[in-house]
Amino acid sequence: MKLVISEYLRTLKERDELDRLLPDLLLEMGYVPVARPQTGNRQYGVDIAARGKNKETKVDELLLLVVKQGDIGRSEWDSGNQSVRQSINEIFDVSSKSNLEPQDKERSIRIVVATGGDLKQTVQENWKGFVSNNQDKACIEFWGADVIATLIEKYLLDEHIFLDDDRRDLRRALALSGDSEYDRQDLHRLFMRTLDLNDNGELLDKLKTGKALLKALRIVNLSAQAFAHWTLRDDGDTRQGLFAVEQALLWSWHRIQLADEKTRNDAIAGPFGAMWWGYYRFAAQYFARIQPYCFVENSLTRFASNGVEASLITFEQIGILASIALFLGFHPASTEEEKNSFFNDAGEVINALEALLNNNGVSSSPCLDRHSQDITLALFALFGMGRLETAKEWLHKLFRNVDYAYKAKKFIPIATDSLDDLVEEGGWLGGQATDRMMEMSWTLATIAGWSVILGMDDLYEVLAENVKDAYPNVCIQIWHPEKDLYQYLYFQTAHFDSGATEAPIHLPPTAAEYRKQMNMIRESDFGKILFDSPAAKEQLIGLDLIAYRHFQTPIPPSVWYSLLNNVAI
Repeated sequence: MKLVISEYLRTLKERDELDRLLPDLLLEMGYVPVARPQTGNRQYGVDIAARGKNKETKVDELLLLVVKQGDIGRSEWDSGNQSVRQSINEIFDVSSKSNLEPQDKERSIRIVVATGGDLKQTVQENWKGFVSNNQDKACIEFWGADVIATLIEKYLLDEHIFLDDDRRDLRRALALSGDSEYDRQDLHRLFMRTLDLNDNGELLDKLKTGKALLKALRIVNLSAQAFAHWTLRDDGDTRQGLFAVEQALLWSWHRIQLADEKTRNDAIAGPFGAMWWGYYRFAAQYFARIQPYCFVENSLTRFASNGVEASLITFEQIGILASIALFLGFHPASTEEEKNSFFNDAGEVINALEALLNNNGVSSSPCLDRHSQDITLALFALFGMGRLETAKEWLHKLFRNVDYAYKAKKFIPIATDSLDDLVEEGGWLGGQATDRMMEMSWTLATIAGWSVILGMDDLYEVLAENVKDAYPNVCIQIWHPEKDLYQYLYFQTAHFDSGATEAPIHLPPTAAEYRKQMNMIRESDFGKILFDSPAAKEQLIGLDLIAYRHFQTPIPPSVWYSLLNNVAI
């Protein structure tokens, strides 16, 4: 386990990664952080400061951490203002004199250089000499990846919370991380045990509360992040890493909602905040990997064996890119500069999504009815970023292909998740689709609703006519959640346990009539349920949108119906 943690630490950057993990470790070691890393503020050599009693020496001390990335060689040791030696000297000159609070003046000072790498042999003698020459000023130590891994295993992953079964599950998950078909069941078992949850998302008898639950959340985060970073290797599957981080984020949020108010507030401010930023960082790494392929024609599907596989791959990536863009677009920001930064990042993702849609013809041919969720996420994201022409063009292509599919009884977006059904009865590999595969459709309701939102009344009216005349036996339907939605949304597929299906939907002949029906739903009790979202109340709207996609829950129409009347008709 120590090796796994050490390898994970070596992948972390100094800023916003390693420096976010260390305060949690210090808390478990008995220290109270008094200064956390801040971007833009001059820190005079100190990245993290904490006070407390050293559990080994029993000395009351002030711990000053200098956080660096990777190995420390000659250039990192002594070359410029950001070097290790310069940082420590700045602590001696400023931080340990004028910046000390009155209560710390009598405390022993310990300076720790913390890095996810090693101290190279080329500077070890320089380090020893420097430590010896300055021992009268402070105790100076080096914490490399192996030392930090040992401390994490001792204080964060101790025998009371990281059980032998958990260690075995994590090792097995890491070993299988390169398998694209792996269901991550070992990692999920670890998450559920640690979060006191059974297979239905219900609490077990013996519950962790207070600090014990906060510690459990840190374990889940560390396990998910270790697995995710493992997938960044050459033989890894980065999708697996993204899904693991999402699962940890969502199940942890589900567990937090079941805690008492004080623990819930402490968790959101503490370990869940680290999870949120962990998802942000890994989503950025995932996007960096997928982005180049979006701008090359059919590069995402060039190894697909048939149209079914190509469609599955493409719509999965459409949903992922859209949810990342929406996560960034809805990300809470404390300053205008931060808001612009998130908006610009969202714009980069939308550029890639547009390119993916333009460079992959199969992006207009969904093979599963549940791809309507990916379609809605993508149209929502395109709409929100002002890419209306792209949204309209893509919706027109979707209508053309889906309309043809129902008329020809081929290439039907089937309403089951069975790939056997898709091949044998969906009309994707030869013959015609069976009547069973054409009994119901969420996709048609999705196209109808979005055509009205985007002001494409002509398209809507052609669809309404064809539904009536060309494929009248298709039951058009859509799902509306009820008040118990949030008991399920963050743990599993919600529409099997909550809500009601509106079916059959009879499309009126004109878009104006359908617009009235959509507005009625917005103003109904179904629409008000969305205001009860615990994520939205914490300004974490992106979490709900990730949950809908991750667990394949239909996105409630009242979410996207909210865009009605925002387009010039």
